[in-house]
Amino acid sequence: MTSLGARCVRDRCPRRLAVAALLAGASLVAGPAAAENSTNLYTGVGIIGLTVTNLGYVGNGFSSPNQPSCEYPLNSNVEHMFLGGLWVGAVTADGTIRVTTGAQDSATLEDGESDREFKEYFNLADPADPRNKAYVWSNSQNSDDFDPRALATQHIEVYMTDYLDPPPVGYLPLGLEVTLRGLAWAPPYADDFVILDYAISNVSGVEMRDVYVGFWNDCSVGNTEHTVPSQYDPNAPVGWNFYDDKNGAWGADGWVDPAYSVAADPGIWMMHEHDADTDEGLAPSWVGVRLLGTRPSVQPPLEQPPVSYNAWMFRHVPAEDDTYLDDNGFQQPGKYQIMSNGAFTVGETQETDYTTASDWVGLLSTGPWPTLAPDDTVHVTFAVVCGGDSLALLANSRVAQLAYDQGFDLPGGPPSPLLDVAYEWDTVKLRWAPGDSLGPDGGELPPQDPRRSPEQHISEITDKLDFQGYRIYRYQGLNIDRDPYELATVVAEFDKIDGFGFDTGLPPLNADGQREFVDAGLLDGFPYWYSVISFSAPDVEEGLPEFQSGFNENSLLVYPGPAARASSGEGKVGVAPNPYRAGSAFDNPGGEVELGRRIWFMNLPPRCTIKIFTLAGDLVRTLDHADPVEGKHAWDVLSEYGRAIATGLYVWVVENLDSGEIQRGKLVIIK
Repeated sequence: MTSLGARCVRDRCPRRLAVAALLAGASLVAGPAAAENSTNLYTGVGIIGLTVTNLGYVGNGFSSPNQPSCEYPLNSNVEHMFLGGLWVGAVTADGTIRVTTGAQDSATLEDGESDREFKEYFNLADPADPRNKAYVWSNSQNSDDFDPRALATQHIEVYMTDYLDPPPVGYLPLGLEVTLRGLAWAPPYADDFVILDYAISNVSGVEMRDVYVGFWNDCSVGNTEHTVPSQYDPNAPVGWNFYDDKNGAWGADGWVDPAYSVAADPGIWMMHEHDADTDEGLAPSWVGVRLLGTRPSVQPPLEQPPVSYNAWMFRHVPAEDDTYLDDNGFQQPGKYQIMSNGAFTVGETQETDYTTASDWVGLLSTGPWPTLAPDDTVHVTFAVVCGGDSLALLANSRVAQLAYDQGFDLPGGPPSPLLDVAYEWDTVKLRWAPGDSLGPDGGELPPQDPRRSPEQHISEITDKLDFQGYRIYRYQGLNIDRDPYELATVVAEFDKIDGFGFDTGLPPLNADGQREFVDAGLLDGFPYWYSVISFSAPDVEEGLPEFQSGFNENSLLVYPGPAARASSGEGKVGVAPNPYRAGSAFDNPGGEVELGRRIWFMNLPPRCTIKIFTLAGDLVRTLDHADPVEGKHAWDVLSEYGRAIATGLYVWVVENLDSGEIQRGKLVIIK
């Protein structure tokens, strides 16, 4: 791998018949419909963006520039996990050892398809089964996804099975149905991790013995923005360096060498990875996977630890589920033996130096459950955690452990408001509804009604109103490459007048009854991030601190500029920058070659066509603008066919599609 491109709930009887057919070597008959592969879901409310799927794996193999695999901080282009996946191993009733895996060593996401042994759940007996689709919920009252079933600010729930049709060659299923809850939080004290809560059910109709569950991961830490010319280009002369990462693990006190235990966290079981040279400071953060707990508890053999950690070089995954002979005739442990060996592969041993930088793969597994009867379920919960360094990683993982120990019930305050944006020259206007305590009929709204948020929010802990004020964060730049609270500036703070705090008052209400904050003196066409967070007042009687909502609950990337013109004759269309010079501050500062460039056409009518020509009259590019709010449109300085534009003088023509008005001008490009 030298570059990215190279690399039944209600009626179980039909499910049991399907398993029996597979065990007999038959293939399943296709059902009346099929669930969709949910591969486009990812966490985005905290500062870790993790893809969560219903195919047994998390991450996306760096397969899309528009969706994070395991990005931290969100929007930073620093990725941490190529792929991760669930492993379940057991001894079946006939004594056969089988392991179902959600992901294995593979150079690309597509290459792993043949090894993937989970698929999306679909109940053939009941197409209306609610588990036939994926869900995204939120316990944040202002969220469009608000749902009382949500356990976190973002709750992704998906369902999968190991019944494959057709099954991979030589593969027989264990007979599993799995519910995965991916949980992410927005408050800044809990936004550095995603909890993966697995419920694994035996629907085979027969008992399983000595069951083990593990989380496999192929982590790789690096900055995708600074790979030349693009980390997603298989022909890139400089690809992602997968071979400069360091792996390791921390284990529970009394089970591992004290050098790999954590005095302040004696029960920890966690594997981790970081880039050895931090990509020259562009990717300094760490990633880890922590086992948070199981229900019921596992029962390991006497003097064997309840958790195993195994690491190996990429492409050295065991070839079989059970023991097998390799090409040289030597017997090798299979996946099941690796999951259950009680190993803790850290440091330098006679066989392997695990301290070297390389392309490592890790497996954190736990067990066994001596028996898993038909229709019984085991729960295994992991957390994918990130941090700026090893100490931050440990601290963040302890909060994840706290979330698990408290039944995912983390305290919080009023949610971030839902934002609306309006524009003027050099100005951005942020608007939001304050919330109300009364419904349309004049009656008091229930405490968790979304219409109450944020100023009428009632604390779940104290059953009192807890809103105190707003903080408005702003950051000028395209990419937030570290913790947004460190990077962004508080440009305004509003505190309600109640004799507590600063008593500055809240933003005024506009004619529509919305709060409005006007930020002027900005640079038109430049990127700005905004976030409006809500905070609560400390509760001295209850001993509660201030709680602040999350930056990414409503963060917006905006480009100041004029609003759309209401009619013709309202001023000239403008172009900025003009002349345009390569490397302009308007560009993405991390962009390479032709990536990230922008020239802005401003003061546009709501519906218009923009055409750019050479002086010889050759059409270079046509842009269609349709926006009743924003009067600006960006050109990426590429031709109609995605080719780079040469230095020279160009002519632009803007036609108002409503009035027929035409404006013309000239543009100079210097490269």
